[in-house]
This record gives sequence, structure tokens and C-alpha cells, in this order.
Amino acid sequence: MKPTPDTQRTMRISDIRIGERHRRDMGDIPRLAASIADVGLLHPITVDENGWLRAGARRLAACKQLGWKEVDVKIVQCDR
Repeated sequence: MKPTPDTQRTMRISDIRIGERHRRDMGDIPRLAASIADVGLLHPITVDENGWLRAGARRLAACKQLGWKEVDVKIVQCDR
């Protein structure tokens, strides 16, 4: 069953598909990871209905660095 647009759920990080990204400099990921470890992930990562990353590459990298296997995502409908 496909999720409906603008729903939120937990998704395995390994299932998030990452395409061509415009941002090359990810900034201070260790500091962001420390913040997420301290207060949690305040804003979910955004993916489309097919699991393609739409927003949150830095947050995703920080969660990977923390060793998380799953992350909260917001699913939005958009054209590729």
C-alpha cells in the first residue's frame, strides 16, 4: 500500500534513496549529530512517495553517523 501524501512514519535509513544533490558541503555533521543525540530529531526527513530524499540530507547524514537504522520521515507527493 502506498502512503498518502503528507503522512509521517518511520522508515529504514537504508531504504531512503538519494539522487543527485545540489548541496556539496554538508557542514558540521558531527555537531548536528550531537544535537540530535541530545534533543532528538525535531524535524523529520522529507521523502517522496517512492522513498527519494527531498529534504534533510544533513539530518540524514547525522542520523547515519549516530548509527540509527530508522528515522522519522514526512512523505510528500511531488514530481521527479
